[in-house]
This record gives sequence, structure tokens and C-alpha cells, in this order.
Amino acid sequence: MEKLKLDVVDVLLVDPDHNTRQSIRNILYDTGFRNLRLGRRLTELRDAMVVSMPDLLISETELPDGDFCELVHAIRHHEIGTNPFLPVIALTGDPTPNMVKKVIECGADALLAKPLSAAQVLERIGILIRERKPFVVTSDYVGPDRRKEAKRKGDFPVVEVPNSLKVKATGQKAEMEAIQRAIDEAIVDVNLRKLERHAVQIALLVDKIVPDLEKGVVDEPVQQFLKRLLYVAEDSSRRMVGTKYDHVSELCRSLIKVTTDIRAAMGSPEDKDVKLLSPLSQAIQAGFGTGTAAAARDISISVDKK
Repeated sequence: MEKLKLDVVDVLLVDPDHNTRQSIRNILYDTGFRNLRLGRRLTELRDAMVVSMPDLLISETELPDGDFCELVHAIRHHEIGTNPFLPVIALTGDPTPNMVKKVIECGADALLAKPLSAAQVLERIGILIRERKPFVVTSDYVGPDRRKEAKRKGDFPVVEVPNSLKVKATGQKAEMEAIQRAIDEAIVDVNLRKLERHAVQIALLVDKIVPDLEKGVVDEPVQQFLKRLLYVAEDSSRRMVGTKYDHVSELCRSLIKVTTDIRAAMGSPEDKDVKLLSPLSQAIQAGFGTGTAAAARDISISVDKK
């Protein structure tokens, strides 16, 4: 890595264990990294990102004050920070199947098992600089595309995302404003892809939920589907602001209210709420398909009359 300009790369290193933190810090410093911010807790990680987003995050998964994987999920879904494409290396001393699954599903780039060697750390950083995977966007996931080549022919095309780590480390001539503009443009692209996936997800969830609710079945699977439907509707409403799908936001807010009321009914939802789910889902699909505010208003009126 001697040909790289590592001294300008901003690295955030978080680990509650002092010895591990210092060991990795020394590995990075000896390799040429100079802009190193260290932390022990999830709150410190969050606070550091408020000050400025790093170019690389290296963090232990087991932090004393919160769920690291939930934080990465929030970063990837642009709920926290200004760069959802931040390269993330997760560390663990207990690489159980469940932990590996959580790290993969949250969208981290890599998981390294402790104890770590300098070669492991530097090899992974080098891959993120030179060979970082493109991202894939689904309703559930935003992160590196881990599919094998044969499975990439499908409904989820990859997205080449900005990589400030690569830009700085390779000495490319780009001002921070230019890097952030590239990030913002990619956020818009991912946001639209996410909304389109959410529209499909809403239809699938409603198709699963309604038949059971009509039979009076409100078991654990139905409750989980309702929880997921509420999240997708809320995330869609948040993402629609300022996009070409802004006209569908009223329908999503209606879906949020209906779903919330059904969940609050403690197993005995009102018939009128159950009967609204399918028309709302159909209205949202039509709103995404037509892309016109007038069509969305017409659909909203028809739903209100039911």
C-alpha cells in the first residue's frame, strides 16, 4: 500500500477493548494513516459521524451501548450520516453463524475475526480501495452485492457507488465538494430504486396479510408482516419527499395510519381498516405507475369513499 496517499484518509476506529484498539491503530499508523479517530462506544461512533463522515469505518460488532448492525443498516438506508456508501469493516471475536448473518444483512463490506493480523487488516482495506463491490438495492437491503455472477441476471441491477476512500487514497484530484456531490447524486438514484422496490413489497405484504385478517387470524406471522408493512410505508413516505413520486406520499400516510390502527387493535381489527388495505395497496401501485399527481388524487378520493 506504499503507493497510496493514506495520510489524507479519515479513519474512524471503534472498539471497547483498549489493546485491540491500540493494536489496529498502530497497524494503520505504521502503514501511513495519520487521520485516525478512536472510540470505545456506539455513542462515540454516532457523535463522530455528526462532526464529519469518515472515509472508512472499522468497528467491533459487540459495543456496550447499542447494536452496531442496526447502526450500519441505518447508515446504508440514509437514516444516519451524509454518506450511505461509507466503507465498513466489522470486527468480531465471536464469529457465530448468527453474527455473520447479521453483519452480511446490515450491509457491512467485510467481517474480520479476531485476533487480527496486520496482513488481514491491510488486505481488506486494499480491496475496498481497489476492488470494492458495487451495491445492490432491494426493499430489505442496501449494500455490497455478494451474489455470484450467475445470479446477477435478475431484477436487482448493481449500482456503482462513490468511494471517498478510493478517491483520497489514490490521490485523485477531487475537492470534498465534488465528492459529496457524487454521493448526493448516487443517493437520489438509490432512493428511487428503493421506492420502486418498496411499492412491490407493499403489494406482496398486503396480499399475504388481508386473507388472514379477513378470517380473523392475527397470529405471530401476521403480526410480523404488519410490522414490516408499517416500516416499508414509513420509509417510503420519508424517501418520497422531493422525488418524482412525491404525489404518492398521501397514500403512504394513509397506509401508515390504517396499519397502525390494525396493529393497535390487539387481534381484533375493525373491518373497515382491513378492507382499506387492498385498495390502498392498489392505489400506491397505480400512483407509482402513472407518476402523475392527478391520478394519485383520484385514487385517494376513491379510497376515502370506501
